[in-house]
Amino acid sequence: MRNFLTVMLMVATVAFFIVPNMGCPPPTPPTNGDGTNGDGTNGDGTNGDGTNGDGTNGDGTNGGGTTGLTIVKTAIPVRHDAKLLCGNDLIAFGTETAGATVGVSYIVPSTAPTVGTPVPNSELYSNKAFAVGGSTIFLAGINTASLAYQVSVYDVPTATMTQTFSTDEIRIGTTPVGAYDAGHIQADGNYCVVICDQSTVTDGVILKVIDVSSGTPTLIPLTNNPASTHFQVDQVAVDGTTGTVVAAANDTLYVYDIANPTAAPTEIAVANGIAENIQMAISGNYIIAVDDQGYTAAFLVDLSTNSVITMTDAECVRNPAISSTVFAFHSNNSAEDTQTRIAVGTVPGPGFTKPAADQYIDGSTPNNGSVGYGSDVAIRPSGSHIFLSGAYLQYSTSGVSFVVPADPGGTDPYGCPAWKVDCSSNTVGFQTAAVTTSGTPKTVGYIILP
Repeated sequence: MRNFLTVMLMVATVAFFIVPNMGCPPPTPPTNGDGTNGDGTNGDGTNGDGTNGDGTNGDGTNGGGTTGLTIVKTAIPVRHDAKLLCGNDLIAFGTETAGATVGVSYIVPSTAPTVGTPVPNSELYSNKAFAVGGSTIFLAGINTASLAYQVSVYDVPTATMTQTFSTDEIRIGTTPVGAYDAGHIQADGNYCVVICDQSTVTDGVILKVIDVSSGTPTLIPLTNNPASTHFQVDQVAVDGTTGTVVAAANDTLYVYDIANPTAAPTEIAVANGIAENIQMAISGNYIIAVDDQGYTAAFLVDLSTNSVITMTDAECVRNPAISSTVFAFHSNNSAEDTQTRIAVGTVPGPGFTKPAADQYIDGSTPNNGSVGYGSDVAIRPSGSHIFLSGAYLQYSTSGVSFVVPADPGGTDPYGCPAWKVDCSSNTVGFQTAAVTTSGTPKTVGYIILP
């Protein structure tokens, strides 16, 4: 009996030391997630893509790489095929004021708006053809009303229509059909550039810049026309920081300095042409555009050397985007791309990467879309965030590890419905809905960036 008790005491003693160290140890992720801290901070790795990321507590708090991205879905209606653009704590969007093609309203996200504010005489302005720079909305008169082809300037902080230019000064040459088609007026910062009908404006100048830096809009004609007629000028772009305007005409980029409007533009010939229907983008000394070959491909332009930078396997059929540090375009190089897989590169390229093709938003099938795929792309000017939309909102911190944040309303099980995303330095805006079901009315969604 004594021997039995001795044995039992020994077993109990051994168990006391062994049991606390038995069982499976906690998993050790590869450097805290899917990369370094998992697509950012605790996202898409140990705490990401599920319990604390991209799911229950996703949408920024513990997932997706960046804390503090709070998504707001409003009940403010927006016309589904109209334009939506962001400025300085500003989102302007098209509505249906007096028909399907007219009406422009805006919100200031920092005020937690519950209704949109229409611009004065909203029924006179196209809901597809306006532009936004800073705190200014540049409005294009709808071609069926009294301000047809004219441009008005609306200052949001003062809620004032500060100028409507006569057709002797500005007369829009043509108005593209689609909201994001190439050829619309373009704005950035204090500037808006317009392609004018040279046969209508008094001075015969095709390219004119509206400057609101003084508070009172002034007109700056770029006196050296890039072509003999506005019909040959396919599109323009403007960078408000550098004061640069670029026009595409006859397979050539014409680069203007707003500070020297009478100087001849620098001409950069593009051997493969420039697509007429895909809007180029500019940031600092770099442009991203799409060529005009049978299979159109994205390319870069270095304005410091006036040289074209070609990229291999860069087929693209949608509007690209660029910031001071990164660029992005929708790849159309393979069957896996489906014209919506995003490609991301570091300025000045020419290299780029694409996300894996088998990351499904619903976790198992392509029925609800794929991570890293979207019909629209926007980049924060600093390059710190890339946003995708086209069914669901997605974002990354400059790379291709995209996160699909949870729906803040909790009505869609797979993510936050989003279309037509745009981004400024402090604001993200997009069209949203309760769920992604076809026919669901669209409203405005936004993020105030930290």
